[in-house]
This record gives sequence, C-alpha cells and structure tokens, in this order.
Amino acid sequence: MYPPFFLLPLGFIIFPYLINLYLKISNENFFFIFFYGFSYGFGFLVIYLSWIYNPFLVYEITRPYAILSIFLPLFLSIFFGLGFCIYKFITKPIFIVLVTPFIFISIEFLISKFSYGFPWVSNSLILSNNFLGFYLIKYLGTLTSGYVILLIFLLPTILLYRSKIIQYRKWILLFNLPFLFVLIVQITSTFYSKSNLTKELNIEVHQLLSSIKKNDKKMTMQNIINIINNSSSDYIVFAENNFPYIIDKKNSISFSKIIKGNKKVIIGATTLSKNNYYNSFLFFEKNNTYFFDKKILVPFGEFLPFRKYLKFMEIISGNTDFKEGNLERIIVTKDNIKILPIICYEIIFDKIFKKINEKEIDILINITNDSWFGNKIGPYQHFYISRIKSLIANKPLVRVSNNGISAIIDDSGKVIKFSKLNEVSKLNYKLKTQSNRSFLYFHKLFSSYLFIIFIIIIIFNRKIKNEK
Repeated sequence: MYPPFFLLPLGFIIFPYLINLYLKISNENFFFIFFYGFSYGFGFLVIYLSWIYNPFLVYEITRPYAILSIFLPLFLSIFFGLGFCIYKFITKPIFIVLVTPFIFISIEFLISKFSYGFPWVSNSLILSNNFLGFYLIKYLGTLTSGYVILLIFLLPTILLYRSKIIQYRKWILLFNLPFLFVLIVQITSTFYSKSNLTKELNIEVHQLLSSIKKNDKKMTMQNIINIINNSSSDYIVFAENNFPYIIDKKNSISFSKIIKGNKKVIIGATTLSKNNYYNSFLFFEKNNTYFFDKKILVPFGEFLPFRKYLKFMEIISGNTDFKEGNLERIIVTKDNIKILPIICYEIIFDKIFKKINEKEIDILINITNDSWFGNKIGPYQHFYISRIKSLIANKPLVRVSNNGISAIIDDSGKVIKFSKLNEVSKLNYKLKTQSNRSFLYFHKLFSSYLFIIFIIIIIFNRKIKNEK
C-alpha cells in the first residue's frame, strides 16, 4: 500500500481481516490487546523502516552496531500497542469498524508529536501517487486524508454491517454535515483566492552523486565552479552538504564573488561559527550570501541525546553535536522571490509550514542527501513524503538529493521532471509560481473535528452498553 509499491488492493484485505481478528480476541485482557497491537506495529515497521540500518553500513567501524536500528521500530510499536487498547472500550462490532480509522490516525499523530517526533509514518502516503489522492491531501491534510483512505479500505466490513448502520443514519448524517460544509466552503474559496501574479524561475538542478566521505574535495569544488560558470539558468541548486569544505561564516563572502549577473546558487554545507557546527542551506547571489541553519536535527545522527549518559554511542554519532539554527525560515532574493529553505528530513514536519501564508512564500526548496538510506525503499519514501508536503503547502517544490530522487514538482503534486536513483543528473525547467495560499488552517479544523467525533463515538458506545 505504501511507497514505493502502492499495492492498494491489499488495504481491502488487511483492514477487514484486522477487524475480524479483533472480534475473535475482544474478550482478552489489556495486556493481550496491547501485545496484539504491538506485534502488528512491529511487523509493519520492520518492513516499512527497513532502510534504518543503512547509515550504520557506510563506515566499517559502525557496521557491528547495525542491530541497534531495531530499536526505532520497537519503540514506535509501543504506540500501536497503546492505540489498540482503545478497542477494549468498544463493544459493538459496528463501532469497532467506525473507530478503527480513528485509532490509526491517532497513532500517527502521537508518533509525530512524542519526544523528537517522527512523522515519517503517515497513512496519507497511500494516496501519494494519484491525482484523486492529491486533492484529498491538499484540501483535507495528511491526518484527515489518511482517515478517508482507511475508511475506504473498511468498506467491505461496513457493508457487512450495513443493516446496523441504518439505525444510526441520523447521527452519521449529523456528524458529517459540518465536515461537508467546511469542505465546500474551502474548495469554493480557492476559486476566489487565485492570484494572477505569476513569477517565472529558470531553475537548474544538479544531482552530483558525491561520495559521503568526500575523498576528493578539490575535484568536487572545481566541478561545482565549472557547473556555475557554464550555466545559463537563474537558479542553480545543489544538494545537502555538496560543498566539500567546512565554511567559516565570516569568510563566506569570497564565494559569492564568483557569482555573475543574475545567477543564484543554492548548496548545502557544514558551516562553523563561534566553535559551533551547523548543517546549512547556503544561498549565494552576486555580492550577497545568506545562511539558513537546520533547525530540526536528526537524533543520533546530528546530535547525541543525553550525551552524558550515552557516551558509548559516540562511535556512531561522533563526539561533536551540530547546533540548531535560530534564524527565520525564509530567504528573500534580490528579485523578490521568497524561498522556504528546507534541509533533509525537515520536510516531513508540518510545523515548518506554519506561517507560510503570512510569509507569502513562492517556492519550497528542499536539499537532502539520501545516500545514507541505501538503494532500497528509503529514498523513495522520502521522495513521496516530500511530494505530499508540497501539496500541504500548496506550493511548487524543488527537491535536490545528492543521489536521488531529485525532482521539480508543481503545487498540484505533478512531477514535472525527476532523476533516477544513483545517477548523475541535471534537470532544467522554467517554473512558474503563483501566490497560492495553503489550507493548513482548514487541515487543523478537520483534524480537530475528527478527534471530537472519535470521542463522541466512544461515549455513545458506552452509553448504549450501559443502557443494556
């Protein structure tokens, strides 16, 4: 069901089977139900997050520690166990069917919020390869669109209990009328908020396939300079950490001097300031340099949590932490193009789009290096997550990955151009942008509404049980 496979018919088998299996064990105790949910989550996550072990394989010294990658699926599976415990409060089969999509999106929500958060596990990804799914994600958001697809997967089971649903049809209609009203208002408003103001950006994307270990820095640097000098594009975009040297922010202006005319260059680099290291998004135009430092760092990758107590893990994370950036997430060019800079997996967090309408952002630019993920499903998942986030933001996205998949995506989710994995590539395109507004406010309304209905269903179920 999930990228890169998209075996959607499996959903019509897995979720009805899950309901049927639960009905057989519904009288078991909480621990058994928890274990049932934990096992389901662990089985799913071990496959879905199978790429987690790849970063351990990059260096010979960390290979023996690859077994530690199992701890992330184990930890996240706890949320599935806790989520499934909700079933103990539901007695009637029809309510079990109706509450199942709520349980799964609640698990998704909690995983994205708890501790450092990991909103990689999103049910909306099931919809990330078709245009009907794009509209659901754009107008409803990730949680609500995830709810809708899970409800669709449960249609066979709903039809099985249709005779019992009919007696509650007035309640179901009452619950859904506000939902439909807000959706109609939201879609209608888009026709009145369309902007005629368009900006055209001549963009050139370079997928360099540089070695993570940066063995030949001089050759890499010369290659980058040659690309810039030979390009006729306005915006030349490289990937995360493609700049082969550590840049002292005080001396960075020297690089901007090689930029000629109206060219703009975006590239990722490790930067140094006041003895602190940053993972930075660098923007260069003639005689102007701008840094945006990554704000959402990868635990155990870019910093070691509780370093004082976990010093034995320094062999994996290193003995120096990167520091979080504190600058506002926006870059305004001399020709008044407003860029939302995004580094690596920051794009999976909806909070980075929080003020996107107020900032009047024109385009999202995401630089990443998915070489750490290996050659299997990790880079594909990251690509499709990025794609749905461009829909959430309702903005075009330029995504540049060192090893792929790089792409230019419009605000409707259409992939205009893309590169293949692990191939040196160059993408050129004249991209038109409009000042579209994101529907994030409505997404929050829909999510809040769903959780209210979730609580009402549980209360209603308990009331019926007590009356009998």
